[in-house]
Amino acid sequence: MKTRIAFLSVAAAVPLMLAAANAGAAPEADPPVVSSAAGAGPERWVIRAETSLVDMRDNWLGFPEPEVGLTVARDLLPVLAIELTGSGREPDSSTRRSWSTLAALRAVVVANATGHHALTVAGGPMLEIGNVYHGTLPFAHTELAYVYRSSFGLTALAGGGVNFALADSSYVTPPADPCPQGDSPTFCIDLGPDAHEIHTGDRAVHLRFAVGWQF
Repeated sequence: MKTRIAFLSVAAAVPLMLAAANAGAAPEADPPVVSSAAGAGPERWVIRAETSLVDMRDNWLGFPEPEVGLTVARDLLPVLAIELTGSGREPDSSTRRSWSTLAALRAVVVANATGHHALTVAGGPMLEIGNVYHGTLPFAHTELAYVYRSSFGLTALAGGGVNFALADSSYVTPPADPCPQGDSPTFCIDLGPDAHEIHTGDRAVHLRFAVGWQF
């Protein structure tokens, strides 16, 4: 429930940020040096450092786990770009380690007058690789995001969406934590397994924040 509330908060805030940016962007104060992702200008490459929260059902609280990654993007059209993203989570952990790759098309839905602020949608195939509990699992990735692209190169992104599982996971039941033994009495509460199975069609919420450079 908390992850859904967080996603809905982001989705509600993005249009408000875009409207405020559009109202405050007067052409005489901010010349329309428009980046290509917002509807005009030359094609560009973009590199972004990513941090995201992804729900892979591998903790008993059900909270999304943080990942870090890198995105390389290229504008195909003034309002369309292709993105390739690689991410990883806790590579040194035996219980939380996983990797993912994503290929997505990002399209501008609406942009402000200068083109520096835009509301975008993105979608494409995503592959979870080597997850300790779920193995390798394909997803369909969907996202709604606010994108800022300055006239001098800085770019940022904030958004969220839902990943849809395209197959059943090769689920491995986590081992039970043994109750510690000692001279004094101990009380153990079994909260169930840390991870839960993922089936075809299951939804996994994700949030993404990124900053980078366009050239």
